Amino acid sequence: MPVKQSMRGKVLADFADNVVRLSKINLGKTYTAKNSRGKSYKKRIDNSGNLRNSIKAKVKQRNDKTGRFEKANIVWSMLDYGLTVDKGRKAGKGIPMQPLIDWINKKPLKIRDLETGSFIKKTASRVRGLAYVISRNAKENGIAPTNFFTDAFESQQEKYYNDIQEAIAQDQIDYIDTQLDTISNAST
Repeated sequence: MPVKQSMRGKVLADFADNVVRLSKINLGKTYTAKNSRGKSYKKRIDNSGNLRNSIKAKVKQRNDKTGRFEKANIVWSMLDYGLTVDKGRKAGKGIPMQPLIDWINKKPLKIRDLETGSFIKKTASRVRGLAYVISRNAKENGIAPTNFFTDAFESQQEKYYNDIQEAIAQDQIDYIDTQLDTISNAST
């Protein structure tokens, strides 16, 4: 027998949908950053769109065997590196080389000669060298958090706090009404 979606489940589903929607918006936003020479440029958090497309939420509901209690929770999912992008990383641990090399190859990065400042050909060995330097920098300085998911979650948590409390209370009232009807029908 399928579980009827409770008021709490509906509110949690709306909450989850809004958090996913806002997280995707945060990942797709362009913002201004500065390079090492102080020149401003536009960039996105999610270059390829893969992380943005991977964010999902599923509301799971179940009743216990007696039908007295219902549990509802949200299961969030995204690509493995999503948590690191959201929370950042403390200094002391580098980035694995192969994903970093793949990222460099996907980005439209141009490699410069340090002595002349001119652009040079992007070869496999130069890409590995650049990946090593980026990994070393992340190991020494860490990676700044973007909070694309955390900001969306916290803003919606504040917005839905009262709605979730009201939905839980309404579910309890509905349960009590059902039990009183059952008792009333059994006694007549």
